[in-house]
Amino acid sequence: MVNANRSQNAARYGALAEKVARERYGLEVDHSSWTDARDDEGRPWDVKACMMTRTAPRFRLWKEQHTRLVRASGGYVFVAYRPVGRGIRVLETRTVRASSLRLRFYGAGSHQKGEQVKVTPKRIFE
Repeated sequence: MVNANRSQNAARYGALAEKVARERYGLEVDHSSWTDARDDEGRPWDVKACMMTRTAPRFRLWKEQHTRLVRASGGYVFVAYRPVGRGIRVLETRTVRASSLRLRFYGAGSHQKGEQVKVTPKRIFE
């Protein structure tokens, strides 16, 4: 069996976190270009997953997506997890309306998604 690379693992863990978020909060899949799910009222939600084994774990949010979520009265589902084998163990989850977050975005170098902000799990879960 070939070991998955870091990017493949991140994609798998992210998909598992999305599944947990949908089940826990009653969301439906909606993989448009800027969101992951919708609630029963049609509001968009983006799932942000963070691996808690890293030295400095962060959730990465993008300005353009955040602006769209605010305009659509949407929000984020934050999922903190640890990898376990090929799966994850969810440590914490929380929904947050995008409009309630006060963020200062900054340049992301040449990244195609534009300006970003990295948010610590402590800020989300405390």
